[in-house]
Amino acid sequence: MNFIDRAFHQNLTGDDFLQAMSSIYAEPEVYKILNQYPAFVADVISIIDYDTVMQMDGFDAMINGNLSDWHLEIIHALDRCGAEREASILREAKNLSDLDKDRYEEQYEEFSHQIALNNDYEDFWDIVRRYIDRNLTKTKKV
Repeated sequence: MNFIDRAFHQNLTGDDFLQAMSSIYAEPEVYKILNQYPAFVADVISIIDYDTVMQMDGFDAMINGNLSDWHLEIIHALDRCGAEREASILREAKNLSDLDKDRYEEQYEEFSHQIALNNDYEDFWDIVRRYIDRNLTKTKKV
């Protein structure tokens, strides 16, 4: 039984479920079987990955580095959970490479100050927790 199975088995909700999903780093092999779970689980894990990279490596890692290959997947996860503002910032930031150096730096700073990590961080996670609860309710009805 992996951490996702345990979270469902224990009927975790909201923040407890969210915290349980951060166990992905202790059990990374679960990435290979995420398709066996409701789609919202993969969304939550993508958002956790996004937040982890943002905190450890910064905004540049998201748009040019570690997560740039998963950029669209993260944007879609943010959209589905209701964090459209964050998704929109990431969409726009991905186009920064098309700008000249001075404009790039200016826009980079602007986007960096708008992301949830630097603004309304708790509200951002409240959106994710509500998304979890809505989807857990749907899962239990099935």
